[in-house]
Amino acid sequence: MFGSNIIDVAIALVFIYFLLSVIASHVNELIASILSWRARYLEAGIQKMLNEPGLAMKVMNHPIIQSLAQGQKPSYIPAATFAMALLDTLGPAALRNPTVQSAGLDAVRAQVVALPADSSRDALLVMIDSAKDDPDKLRALIEGWFNAAMDRVGSVYKRHMQLVTLLVALLITLLFGADTIALADALYKEPALRAAIGGTVQSGVTQPASAQAVTQTLSQFNLPLGWNTPLPDTLVGWLQKIIGFVFTTLAVSLGAPFWFDILKNFTTPRATGAATK
Repeated sequence: MFGSNIIDVAIALVFIYFLLSVIASHVNELIASILSWRARYLEAGIQKMLNEPGLAMKVMNHPIIQSLAQGQKPSYIPAATFAMALLDTLGPAALRNPTVQSAGLDAVRAQVVALPADSSRDALLVMIDSAKDDPDKLRALIEGWFNAAMDRVGSVYKRHMQLVTLLVALLITLLFGADTIALADALYKEPALRAAIGGTVQSGVTQPASAQAVTQTLSQFNLPLGWNTPLPDTLVGWLQKIIGFVFTTLAVSLGAPFWFDILKNFTTPRATGAATK
């Protein structure tokens, strides 16, 4: 359909990888939500950033932070909100009164000086002194400090999720019995199967709403998925199947957005719907 059997097989595999990756994305989100990983990493990042348990707890318990939590710990805090909560925790209401802003910053500085030496005291003092009695500049400096810290937290969280994604991809691969080599072989030998998947891709690919929707889509095609087919009876056969599973696992671990972007180049009209991140 796309001009060559090899290309048709490749596009069909991309489509299958995309669907399996959607399931992996849903599973990842479910696990992260149940275990509150984002909230835990965020709180740990703030504790490490401030390096003073009492101050970190007061900031996390500040009403404007708690308003983001909706009954649980917040999983995201805007930099401006954090800066406001930190300054309000350290300083009195004087900061809110333009006529006594300088006095308010002096009070904040006094509170910071009283922090333990191994906390964030030095970093905060540098920012307070750099602000030169300008609360807005101090807020901007704290926001930049917070964003830099959250970038580091995000990098650690991403590495954590990459490992989880790989494990989830392996689980899904084994659950569906998705052997890339067997799939490629079937697609190459069955023109009708290639044509059916190619037609679906060309008509436009949308984001399935759930794992059940993905399963229903896959069931429309006579793909060699599952464990109903005879298992290999030779060492070479098992080695080939294991390699096929490894290929699928690595492909699914790349994520739905990766495969969705590739599919967009082969759709008419263009692919619609955002891929799960």
